[in-house]
Amino acid sequence: MNNWETEFEVKYSLTLTDDLSRQEVKTETLIIEASSKSEVINIMKHRFQYSENLHIDEIKELWKY
Repeated sequence: MNNWETEFEVKYSLTLTDDLSRQEVKTETLIIEASSKSEVINIMKHRFQYSENLHIDEIKELWKY
């Protein structure tokens, strides 16, 4: 068991569609504390309610403590 936590930088994009069926891609970055990259993916999916419009572009480990 690993009790150490890591901070990850997550770059992601969301595809949003308005009432006129126009699509807009919104790109953002979050810092998430987790024990692994797979946990980061699960946190992101849960945060965006398992939306099919979510695309995780990059997960980068920042530092571990």
